[in-house]
Amino acid sequence: MRDHSEFTLRKQSDFSRVYKQGKSRGSRFAVILYRRNGLRYTRTAFVSSKKVGNSVERNRSRRLMRAAYRNIEPGVKKGYDIIFVARAAIIGCKEPEVEKQLKKSLESAGILIEGNNEK
Repeated sequence: MRDHSEFTLRKQSDFSRVYKQGKSRGSRFAVILYRRNGLRYTRTAFVSSKKVGNSVERNRSRRLMRAAYRNIEPGVKKGYDIIFVARAAIIGCKEPEVEKQLKKSLESAGILIEGNNEK
């Protein structure tokens, strides 16, 4: 397994920049906030607020989004900061459903590479 620490958003200033200056796309299960970062790689963060449910449900929602993104990641353009915010509707969903919705949102945001239509 490769170390993903450099590809993860961690600083509060980076989060604030995406929230304030970024754009967003919503789907049934998540909201995607994104902004160009000027780097040669894409950084991501997976967030789940207390509106989603108890700690078990919040952790599961983050794991679901992370697993779904892992399948989509090879087709994502480089040079973006992306925050995935879970919605309460994600509770009880399966990974393929979440993956389909995230992929749709990334396509509408123009972040997916053209011609990358696997699955």
